[in-house]
Amino acid sequence: MAVSTGPTPDLGPGPGPGRGPARQQSPGIRLDGSQSALLNLTRAVLRVTVKVVAVGGVQIEGLSNIPSVGPLLICSNHVSNFDPLVYAAILPRVLHALTKAELYDNAVMRAFLLRCNCIPVRRGSPDRLAVRGALAVLRSGGALLLFPEGHRALPGGMLEFEPGAGYLALRSGAAVLPCAIWGTEQVLPKRRLVPRRARLSVRVGEPFRPTGKDSVATSSEIRARVAELLPERYRPSADSD
Repeated sequence: MAVSTGPTPDLGPGPGPGRGPARQQSPGIRLDGSQSALLNLTRAVLRVTVKVVAVGGVQIEGLSNIPSVGPLLICSNHVSNFDPLVYAAILPRVLHALTKAELYDNAVMRAFLLRCNCIPVRRGSPDRLAVRGALAVLRSGGALLLFPEGHRALPGGMLEFEPGAGYLALRSGAAVLPCAIWGTEQVLPKRRLVPRRARLSVRVGEPFRPTGKDSVATSSEIRARVAELLPERYRPSADSD
């Protein structure tokens, strides 16, 4: 379910923080800070599912670091398709998430995702509409969940972060919340459809405002913050250039 925004798109001047949403709204966004009845139900089901799957319950550190209000770009590493489900279950904020466009080919899945604050995005090329939607969420004071690696990584093989994460941080002016998740690769590894039980851990860092001068440098800065939260075995290459 997790994707990156791909290369940094050229969207022109656009509105600044606090000036309202972008002129063309992406499907799947709600700018009033609410969530649909379907999303409420989905999150309730996910909380039960995660509780059953997580051996001993999810080990969570730093939950108090999450601001209760204000624009927030939540950036995490990505090791399993189960990652976004865990975050949806345990994070207290109403979340939006960028989701790969291929999942919207099915009409039923499309209707479901659009009612669950999921924003479709095409991978591999700049998706202006998706980026505008993401910026609209942040400029409205919402929280956006992003997996900047763009693809699932193996333990010890943390991927580079796509520049889209840095672009969104710089363009929106939102605080960035680094998060790390692990154990989910045991619950739902690649090519497995049915979750199995395992120990799950989530570590939430302190929100910060990046100091990078451009999208690439800012994404690297965000990546370094996320890497610091991971156990050593998940990040042997996380600090490499």
